[in-house]
Amino acid sequence: EYGNYITDITRTWPISGHFTPPQKDLYNAILTTQRKCISLCRASASNSLDRIHQIAEETLKDSLNGLGFDMSGNALETIFPHHLGHYIGLDVHDTPGQSRQAPLRAGQCVTVEPGLYIPDTDRWPAAFRGMGIRIEDSICVQEDHPLVLTTEAVKEVEDIEALSGS
Repeated sequence: EYGNYITDITRTWPISGHFTPPQKDLYNAILTTQRKCISLCRASASNSLDRIHQIAEETLKDSLNGLGFDMSGNALETIFPHHLGHYIGLDVHDTPGQSRQAPLRAGQCVTVEPGLYIPDTDRWPAAFRGMGIRIEDSICVQEDHPLVLTTEAVKEVEDIEALSGS
């Protein structure tokens, strides 16, 4: 909280301080998706949060297919059960009446928070079962480029492992 404004941030770190190969693969799929979505948070792109969410779904599906996931049926809805982001401001989920279908405007602040939560069932590849990863940043929409407000919270695999002492 700062100056009566509030937001949230999420980072997922491995308990051991070191990513296993499957953890790293899933984490990087989410990080790649997040980077792509953040780049679209600019007024000149005329994207809405709903459109950016659709792009996140498409990007995650492609990545997960490449990792051996069967993404048929409602697979993505099962493991990505929340919206990509929300408006922020005077409360964590500010402006509930603001439509996620409206194009983002300069000066608005939003979160971009893709996350995957893989159930521990036979429906999913064994190496990924039971994993849950979310990466969330706060973004200020500007005309031609996004301003990431949470850059000081590391999110690169190498940085996380270095801070963890691995």
